[in-house]
Amino acid sequence: MSTVPHEAASTKDEPLVNLLFDYPGADIILHSQDYYHFRVPKASIINNSPTLSKLIQKNSDSPDDANPEASLPVVRLPESGKILHCLITFIFLVTPLVPSTPEEIMELLSVAQKYQIGTALTHIRGSIARQNSLPTRLEPALHIYALAQKYGLRQEALQTARTILNYPMTIEDLGNKLDIMSGASLYELWKYHERVRAILASDLTEFRKTCAHGTITGLLCTEFSSSHIPKWLDQYIESIGKTPSLFDSAELNIAIARHIKDKAQDVKCECASIPSQTIRDFWKALGSVVDGSFEKAESALSLVRDQEDPQAQINLSTPPPETFDISDTNLIIRSSDLVDFRVHKSVLAMASPFFKDLLSLPQPSDSEIVDGLPVVQLSEGSELLNSLISILYPIDMAMPNSYEKVLYLLAACQKYEMASVQSLIRAEVSRGTSPAPKGVEAFRAYAIASTKGLIPEMEYAARQTLGHPMTFEILGEELQLFEGWALCDLVDFRRRWGDNVVTCLDSFLEVKPPGPSSIWVGCPESPYSCDVYGIQQRPLPNWLSQFLSLSRNNLNLQKFTEPLDLHSRIRGEYLKALRTHLHCNFCLNVHVEKSITFCTELENRLARAGDKESSGTLNEVAI
Repeated sequence: MSTVPHEAASTKDEPLVNLLFDYPGADIILHSQDYYHFRVPKASIINNSPTLSKLIQKNSDSPDDANPEASLPVVRLPESGKILHCLITFIFLVTPLVPSTPEEIMELLSVAQKYQIGTALTHIRGSIARQNSLPTRLEPALHIYALAQKYGLRQEALQTARTILNYPMTIEDLGNKLDIMSGASLYELWKYHERVRAILASDLTEFRKTCAHGTITGLLCTEFSSSHIPKWLDQYIESIGKTPSLFDSAELNIAIARHIKDKAQDVKCECASIPSQTIRDFWKALGSVVDGSFEKAESALSLVRDQEDPQAQINLSTPPPETFDISDTNLIIRSSDLVDFRVHKSVLAMASPFFKDLLSLPQPSDSEIVDGLPVVQLSEGSELLNSLISILYPIDMAMPNSYEKVLYLLAACQKYEMASVQSLIRAEVSRGTSPAPKGVEAFRAYAIASTKGLIPEMEYAARQTLGHPMTFEILGEELQLFEGWALCDLVDFRRRWGDNVVTCLDSFLEVKPPGPSSIWVGCPESPYSCDVYGIQQRPLPNWLSQFLSLSRNNLNLQKFTEPLDLHSRIRGEYLKALRTHLHCNFCLNVHVEKSITFCTELENRLARAGDKESSGTLNEVAI
């Protein structure tokens, strides 16, 4: 049934030469985007696919003149020959073919869905289930989920999202896996997980009050909960709402075994002799509740659509500015919201090699002319162009009123190769005459800067984010703006920064000169101790050692759930710790004479902690 197309016949290494289809009774040719022909019966295609039926009626060409052997109408499709061949095998009575890679499998499903070939879609999913079980490890599951989002496959997205529920869903735990998908897909996954947990918690609370008591009857235990069931069982049911992966018969058996062990000497507890049928009835009832909760939560998982550029929202929400009154202009620049700016070609050409080259080209014959001036249409909005043009002329600069708009202005300068204008804008930001990101706006600024390729602003925003926790709750909807690689880099940057701050605090816990903390050695309340060589030495005062150790340990454990800008608050924490030790004359004297130097050095070293990095996208932070 297979033949070789005229384009591929002479190419020995062509991998698709055997993927062509020549079905008996064919009366139409499907033409792939890589020039492969599939001769099939029109009626079979029409009966299986409403979408292809319309395409055939609307777009089928007459016999292909480029292929003399073809004497049938041709329908040109945008899919590759390999994917089309696999799809066709699920329509006709031939051995079905399933691609070998997850990417091609998801693409095949998406094509079947696109062309509304319901029967083929069902058969493809059945074949995939037989040949490729759903991934149980996190990274493959994230990969399949990302592909399902990419190709708009809701069923596969839901299946893998449920698998991912078996793993911790935090920014820190996902770590270097964040670049597998876009921030928008990750946001939908997080929302789904939050909704699953909320619904599970609610449904299981009701189950503990009613159904659980109904299935566990006549049982004697020494500890009952307010739900009138054994406390250990009540706690197990409650735990599933917080950690859905605990819904597993093995986990239930572990909970039972732990309780029986704890109550081994208590003859009043009969949990060790619960009938197996009672356990089965309970598990069945619990499973029904959990499955019902997942079904309710399905609406929380949306398929990602292309995110609108926030710049477009800025343009829509801002009225067009008044255009400049500049004389003797010879060019009109038109914004995306149809505001015309009259400028001089020479001014644009001097500021921008991009415009210099563009304006040197001959004017197309069909170009628009307004008042005798040629019009150049740009993709930027009027507010941005108003700011940009004001910088090119000796007039008051119309600087943006938000840092986000500054980023889009810098991106436009980069796009049009206006290096000197970009430097001027950055200087204005450094002087404080233009706004900087405030609070958690730093995460949004980082996402936009990374998308636009603004490296200095990306690195500056990354450092600003250290003043806040980095969790899904903090990022919220801003997560949708992130590219996966950028989010992954920010996580890595934060982790490296935290590690360096911990190392810095370790150096202050050392007592040997010339270490900065050696000035505190001598507190009479800190007894001598022996080092590994048996030499006696006096350690740091307890209050100082505890203060530094606590700061170190908290930071090491909470790099993502707490702010990392320890340098900005370390002096206050130091004074708070010292107040517990005011009765010690030695420490008070050191504080009066040397604390300013000590605290300043501590602040400066902590502030420079991240500058020790020698590799990575965000290793040198520009301020």
